[in-house]
Amino acid sequence: MDKLLLFEYKCPECGLGTVRTTRVQNYKTKIKGFPFIADEALIGICDHCGAEHFASEETKRWEDLFYRSLEKRQAFLSPKETAGVRADLGLSMEDFARLIGCTRQSISAWEKEHRTSPPSRTADLLVKLVRRSLHVGPVDVITFLLDEAKKWGIVIEVRSLVAPEKQHEGVVLLTKRLRKKTQAEPVAEFSLAAETSSAEEEEIVVETLDGSQVGMLDYDYEHATLVLEAIGDFPPWKTLDVEFEAADGKRFSGHNISVIDGRIVLSKKTPLRPWEISKITLRPCEKETRV
Repeated sequence: MDKLLLFEYKCPECGLGTVRTTRVQNYKTKIKGFPFIADEALIGICDHCGAEHFASEETKRWEDLFYRSLEKRQAFLSPKETAGVRADLGLSMEDFARLIGCTRQSISAWEKEHRTSPPSRTADLLVKLVRRSLHVGPVDVITFLLDEAKKWGIVIEVRSLVAPEKQHEGVVLLTKRLRKKTQAEPVAEFSLAAETSSAEEEEIVVETLDGSQVGMLDYDYEHATLVLEAIGDFPPWKTLDVEFEAADGKRFSGHNISVIDGRIVLSKKTPLRPWEISKITLRPCEKETRV
């Protein structure tokens, strides 16, 4: 059928106008409930009442474009990645299917190089969780799901990443050194052999006990303050009390500290540096607990 003549019939809505094929740029629609924008869409619009009509071949084309866009955003594991998770576990297709609660035929279909369709989003998320747990360790499932939803064009806000019954108990955080290579200044022709064109910087990341990164420790040399730069919606309190422990076992505390744009000043006028801190405990201050 000529795409320019997908419609061209009497409008069944009003019975007066003609449904005519119309090109629409950047057409906003939903595919299986998820938002999608087709760069160009062919839809039928009644020239009398304005009712919109859709052709199955055109909506199928949108669906194909939608899944291709998901692949570009790595919203789905590729066939090779799916097979890699199973291989890393050392499982046959049958045993892997038993592990995640599906059929061997499903696993086989998902691992085909030229599969006709990806697994369901639920199945894909489950395999991703298995992979994350296998290679990273304990997973903050809520944060993981929120990040995955963004790949589908969905932003979800949760009230707090800390369970309500635990909000007054506080959060225990651990520090971890993270090395990253950075480009150093050029070296002279006859510099020592030990001098290289790249250098390593060390960052101190802060994680929850389940391994989820919630921020970084920094030292403000101008004001001699130890600072926790939090990320996302962490922490869930506007004011808090803090206790932190140095590597030598010494403990320090601060009270009624304000959280401003995710920045928490743990200690002022202190010689302590980020790499000297091993453990941090944050609790809502007594005033906020009563609210």
